[in-house]
Amino acid sequence: MIKKLAIEYAQIAFGVTIMTLGFYFFLLPENLVIGGVMGIAVIFKAQINPSIIVFILNTFLLFLGLIVLGKDFFMKTIFGSLASPVILFILETLGANDAWIMNQLTESKLLIAAVSGSILVGVGLGIVFRFGGTTGGMDVLQSIIHKKLHIPYQIIFYFTDGLVVLLSLVFFRDIELFIYAVASVFLISIIVDNVSIKGRAGQTIFVVTKKPDLIKQAIYDTIDRGCTLIDSEGGFSGHKGKMVICTMRNREVNKMRSVIERIDPESFTFMTDTKEAVGRGFSKE
Repeated sequence: MIKKLAIEYAQIAFGVTIMTLGFYFFLLPENLVIGGVMGIAVIFKAQINPSIIVFILNTFLLFLGLIVLGKDFFMKTIFGSLASPVILFILETLGANDAWIMNQLTESKLLIAAVSGSILVGVGLGIVFRFGGTTGGMDVLQSIIHKKLHIPYQIIFYFTDGLVVLLSLVFFRDIELFIYAVASVFLISIIVDNVSIKGRAGQTIFVVTKKPDLIKQAIYDTIDRGCTLIDSEGGFSGHKGKMVICTMRNREVNKMRSVIERIDPESFTFMTDTKEAVGRGFSKE
């Protein structure tokens, strides 16, 4: 249990590090505001060091979460809330030039910063969410609004982050920067979904067959996965049979399809995307 917990926290720390590096070396030097506490840090970076802004806001929201959402939420959020400003503080203390990478580019700086920063932030956040962590900050405020007003998370997310992005337009008065920022928010959202959920995605295959035992054994022998057998009945013919259900990784689908066709050419097979599969072979090996 302790080993598993240590691994999870190590993965969360790794994700926070990737996210923070993407923010520091790509988004921050080009004034790209992606919403949230880090977006506010970009807007006011000329007045206060980003690490200080992130630390103050994360700490305030963390204790607000303690009051409104309780001790359990506080304990789950404290690590992610403090990890990011600590990494930022270390980078600033070491004198790491946030524009070091961008200064070596001569063309399409804003595009490269938006794409590269979004990829790193999205992957980092995805890893954090995948292992049950949180980065605190605006997540806390969104959770409070959701609990008190019962508004869907997605609407709250776009509203709160959208306000911060709009605030950047007021401060920087740069429509090109604003467009890239909006695009970055959507790109990060897509990447987070893919890393946090679709990293464990697969295909679920349904096989209506007269040879369920042979299909079942073929699944065991070919891809070493379990399956479920349920009774089925044809709606038109009324013929009774068995349906074999098995969830597998995408790369295993073609292999299994050819095996099924060989065993029972008359079987009826269809498959669906599985958003997330949890258990042996997916989240557990």
